[in-house]
Amino acid sequence: MSACLAGVNCRYNGKNKKNVKLLEKHKKDEIILFCPEDAVLGTPRETIDIVEGRAIGNETQQDYTEAIEEQAQKFIAQYPNIDIIYCKSKSPSCALCSAKIFDKNKNLLQSTGTGIFIQELQKHYKNAKFIEKDGDA
Repeated sequence: MSACLAGVNCRYNGKNKKNVKLLEKHKKDEIILFCPEDAVLGTPRETIDIVEGRAIGNETQQDYTEAIEEQAQKFIAQYPNIDIIYCKSKSPSCALCSAKIFDKNKNLLQSTGTGIFIQELQKHYKNAKFIEKDGDA
């Protein structure tokens, strides 16, 4: 589960997107949290966007793609069998189907992309159920 959905203050702005209903639903289950951006950039941090398939920092223009993909590989190695993966909506790392994708001039190409981290998880967890969620309003 994206850590911010569990109430961990790991978003770019130091806040979370806690989803109480989701946590209540899985209170008896083992929940494994992940936040690849926090692991790579810390919190708080610059925002990133997906630009031509790459995770690019908005302030520094640094490419974080490989570092985020490495976090996915570490996660897969540590947890080879996962049943359900809850993905944070609109995240350039963790979105399932709502990440914004830009061209090199920062023109929006689509709002239905998959985050860099989740793309890597989908390659490994072929039988897992991927579900996109947001925080409670």
